[in-house]
Amino acid sequence: MTKDEALKLFGANPFKVALISSKIADGSSVTAYRSGDLIDLCTGPHVPSTENIKAFKVLKNSASNWLSNTKNDSLQRIYGISFPSKKELDEHIFMLEEAKKRDHRTVGRAQGLFDMNEMSPGCAF
Repeated sequence: MTKDEALKLFGANPFKVALISSKIADGSSVTAYRSGDLIDLCTGPHVPSTENIKAFKVLKNSASNWLSNTKNDSLQRIYGISFPSKKELDEHIFMLEEAKKRDHRTVGRAQGLFDMNEMSPGCAF
């Protein structure tokens, strides 16, 4: 759709209007995807139907301010993952947990290979 069509479609949402206005050049196209009643800006692709999603997990969430400015509205950011089966989700979660156990930052500190000092954050000794 055109930029003008997108601005009309998302006109009731000030966040989407700001994104379209600032990120999309005049004369460029905008991609939106529909899933049931939901229509959203996205480069996609999406799953053809949410019926294909059999397992879903929220991995983390955090507060955020619009455009990282504390004077702007506070938003909620949600990170999630989905799979076509519970087995695949469980395998992925297991893999994430195993990778976390082997994280070089944790292992190195536990083995005394390096230390961090609050006087010099970000510098490993």
